[in-house]
Amino acid sequence: NGLTIAAEWQTQGRGRRGRPWHALPGATLTFSLLWRFEQGAGFLAGLSLAVGVAVLRALNACGVRDAGLKWPNDVLWSGRKLAGILIEMQGDMLGPSAAVIGIGLNCRLPAALLGRIDQPVVDVATAGGAASDRNRLLALLLIELDRMLTSFAHEGFAATRDEWQRCHVHQGKPVKLALPDGGTVNGRAEGVADNGALLLATRSGRLPFHSGEVSLRAGDEKRDC
Repeated sequence: NGLTIAAEWQTQGRGRRGRPWHALPGATLTFSLLWRFEQGAGFLAGLSLAVGVAVLRALNACGVRDAGLKWPNDVLWSGRKLAGILIEMQGDMLGPSAAVIGIGLNCRLPAALLGRIDQPVVDVATAGGAASDRNRLLALLLIELDRMLTSFAHEGFAATRDEWQRCHVHQGKPVKLALPDGGTVNGRAEGVADNGALLLATRSGRLPFHSGEVSLRAGDEKRDC
């Protein structure tokens, strides 16, 4: 439990839905952390959101201010992606279970790497943090992750829900949710449930969603954080 592997170089780095995660030596911090739980996979709903809160706490400790969280697994600063979280789980439905928590954090991105990324991104250095000492940054992240995961193992995501919602960049805003089946849903983001599901106020009422891609509705992008 707690075994961590940090990689200076990745040849097959990936994010959510198989998207590539680009990294160059010295430019990023990429690592995976193993954590074991007595509970089953259903209990781990909301884990990626709790991990996002831990990442924000560590970034704040290293000088990054005003970063926020995008459901379900992105850390943003000024509307640009600063870090991503990818969790893979295995185990029995009733427990025990294990999670491999992968985190990629942009520290100091060179122009050569920026040209390969197909979305707005930002790094710790630009956000005002101490990007040069990645060893210290990794230590801060692991300290906060240890605290968060220990708490999560006893209380689940519900104990962290309010803090997550205070950091939610789309909270109270009109959003469009792209569903895995190709459909879309428009609504207003009203936070998350205790199990990490995104809550949208729609014409059909308040509905929970467990997967999808969130973006601000067309014409509202300027309101992003």
